[in-house]
Amino acid sequence: MRKTRRLAGHALRAMNRHRLRTFFMMLGTFVGVTALTAILAIGRTARQEVLDRFDVLFSGSSILVSPGSPGSRGGPHGPARNNLTLEDMAAIAAAVEAVEVWDPWHMPGNREVVWQGNSRNVRVMGHSERAEVVWNRGVTRGSHFTAQDVASAARVALLGQTLATSLFGEMDPIGQQIRIGTVPFEVVGILAVQGIDPHGWDRDDEVHVPVTTAMRRLDNVDYISAAKVLIASRADFDGAVRAVESALRSRHALAADAPSDFTLTTAAQVRDMVGSSDRVFSLFLPLLAGVSIIVGGIIVANLMLMGVNERRGEIGLRKAVGARSRDVWLQFLFESSLVTTAGGVLGIVAAALFLWFRATHLGAPGGMPWQAVLIGLVTAIGVGLIAGVFPARRAAALDPVQSLR
Repeated sequence: MRKTRRLAGHALRAMNRHRLRTFFMMLGTFVGVTALTAILAIGRTARQEVLDRFDVLFSGSSILVSPGSPGSRGGPHGPARNNLTLEDMAAIAAAVEAVEVWDPWHMPGNREVVWQGNSRNVRVMGHSERAEVVWNRGVTRGSHFTAQDVASAARVALLGQTLATSLFGEMDPIGQQIRIGTVPFEVVGILAVQGIDPHGWDRDDEVHVPVTTAMRRLDNVDYISAAKVLIASRADFDGAVRAVESALRSRHALAADAPSDFTLTTAAQVRDMVGSSDRVFSLFLPLLAGVSIIVGGIIVANLMLMGVNERRGEIGLRKAVGARSRDVWLQFLFESSLVTTAGGVLGIVAAALFLWFRATHLGAPGGMPWQAVLIGLVTAIGVGLIAGVFPARRAAALDPVQSLR
């Protein structure tokens, strides 16, 4: 214990005497650990947030039915490429007993929404009266669509909270007449707040209309963009997926060896996709941060070697008065570890401040997971130990007689 205190004292005095060199030794570790801990924290919180949002939007009993064969890119670009219809989904619901409820949707794209002198270009979504149950998103004011609204392609609309505030301010939008493109609509409800979805869309800055209205009055098409199907909890989910696939292939008159012209996506597949994209945060970006830590370690090693040459007289004197080679070795190893650890601690503090600023001013998820702190600290100590080994061995091998000349 006494020897450890002496080593710490020698190391602190050496750092104080050579402040500029100590600063540059700390700088590389500081930058690397700041980047590493911030990336690990952001990656962990971002992944968890995405999974949480997918759990809300895409529960374990969900099947997403979309047009196009599995693996194809792009969305609906016309009737020839998209043949998924309301009738298809109704036939699936009738043929597959496990289907509990379903919601078709259609996206005509962005449209200008106008009320008096205020306007905003936002995304328009067409849904059925079952959307409230299927997507677990109701209204906070007013009422949702009815089955009659969908059957008659009624010109009624639900506004997201951001859109409602932008158009109407403090005024109550319920019952007001707005215009979507060139078509007038009556506002019948305000959607519950949902925030940013996994695609980066602000779900509170959009307008929902009956799916038939979106198809016929806004887009003039007879197909839908996709549909979400909920399977009863008591049913065999894998068997239900196969039954939905079989029913839809039969509807589209596909031969046994023909590929499907639609895609079924389940919650498990979505989680796998999230896991694949998570490699950017969990592997590649930390490796990039690790490069700066390696560079910092090289700088520490070189500066420590310079320090050995400058302190030859000090090393010789210590050996002459009884210090062993092991004591000198431990002193230099302790110094390098102390410098990099100090840089690592400052880096962790800087990363925490960055995450706090990001959370309070940019609205991003905050928090520093303990795993990121531990990895950053261990990395800093490890860099110091590895970078200090060769300089410490060089110092311990010096001949005291030659050093004192």
